[in-house]
Amino acid sequence: MMIIRQQKHDNRGSCWRFVARIDSRRVRQAFVLIFVCCLFLNASPRAFSMNGETVEYPVKLAFLYNFTKFVEWPDDSYRSPGSPLVICIVGNDPFSPDIEGELRTRMVGAHPIEVRSLRTSDILSVCHMVFVPVTAEDQATKVVRGLNGSSTLTVGETEGFAVRGGIINLTTEGSKLHFEVNLLAADRAGLKISAKMLALAKIVHDETPSAGN
Repeated sequence: MMIIRQQKHDNRGSCWRFVARIDSRRVRQAFVLIFVCCLFLNASPRAFSMNGETVEYPVKLAFLYNFTKFVEWPDDSYRSPGSPLVICIVGNDPFSPDIEGELRTRMVGAHPIEVRSLRTSDILSVCHMVFVPVTAEDQATKVVRGLNGSSTLTVGETEGFAVRGGIINLTTEGSKLHFEVNLLAADRAGLKISAKMLALAKIVHDETPSAGN
């Protein structure tokens, strides 16, 4: 048996908070339901409280989806008006097939969402967004440099990802998830980020090389 209490956040567009007490045999199904509600009732990427490791990556995937609503890609980044918006996960995919499957049912404007798992050696410039998980941290700089000149939104989750040229970095403070944005990196990629999203972000700049480098 599952009991769910729901409480709405303030009116700035945050997702609904769900507090669930569930039978252990139904944890997985109930969690997917909670994630779907959180993901699709929300349209504003903002700080989100995470209680327990099991919610970390579903919440991060919700952030990735919400970023697509506040970032504008150049028109020529799509083959046709109805081409998919491609989200690529580099290396070991930390997201469950269930929640990725739910994401694939969504649209961003006229564009369906396509989720791909790729290797760092694959051609990543075909992706509109590339997520570099912590397990690929040692390849992050290579991925970012390899995407120079492309209109790809790079998103990481390791310290220093944005100051080393990534566009967005997901960070955790206590139990809350935040994000950093490197505006210069976004400009280099030809991406326009909504002022509403930037108001919720920490703005960072390219790392200044130390003397002698």
